[in-house]
Amino acid sequence: MVLGVGIITISYSEKLVPDWIKNTAEWYGDGITSEQEYLDSIKFLIDNDIIILDKTKETSAVIEDPIILTPEESFADPRITTCDILYQSYVSQGQFQFQQEYSYISYVNDCIDLYQDKVWHYQGEDRLERVYNKFIEIHEKNIQTIPKVPLEPHVKINSIIDTGNEKVMIKFDICAGDVQLDKAKVLVKSDIETILIGSDKDISENSCRNYETQIYTKHPKNIDIEIVEKVLAKNK
Repeated sequence: MVLGVGIITISYSEKLVPDWIKNTAEWYGDGITSEQEYLDSIKFLIDNDIIILDKTKETSAVIEDPIILTPEESFADPRITTCDILYQSYVSQGQFQFQQEYSYISYVNDCIDLYQDKVWHYQGEDRLERVYNKFIEIHEKNIQTIPKVPLEPHVKINSIIDTGNEKVMIKFDICAGDVQLDKAKVLVKSDIETILIGSDKDISENSCRNYETQIYTKHPKNIDIEIVEKVLAKNK
């Protein structure tokens, strides 16, 4: 009999099997006695060492250590903890697929560079400190190599809500770029009408203001909003 990764060898002792056991087996075969009574008779033979079970390991079985996704270590920087949790995904998926799947994590490239450094596999008592120092070094280096692109004022549509009769409510943000936006005018366009909206409120750099308007349309997905006029603080 083979159970899981072990082999159970059944042998019989020199004790004689009681006659009532033989009768129970015969009656079970004839359908006279119940299955539970038959199992009870087998249990009696095992408990009284009449049937001896010798459990031995199957030599050809290979048992692998389980993969633990939760880090046992406690890093000082939560970003490194995230890298540690994602490491098994990096190993199983490969660098390209891993980078694509977790591209929403701003420091995913820092994790990849950390995996590829020898300190990641270092097992000394000071591993946490070494990994932390290496991550900071990698992060600062990557920041310096990323070219800074000036952020222009722009518009973000947050939601389009159907209010009936081919009319929708649009909620959107007007966002400043790297400098303060003093004034702005935006054009909201649909397949039915065009609306010009002006903003005289200052919008601080790297921030947004919320706006909303209603517009008629038959195709809400085709609505577009663009900045047609802007006044920056540096032009004052």
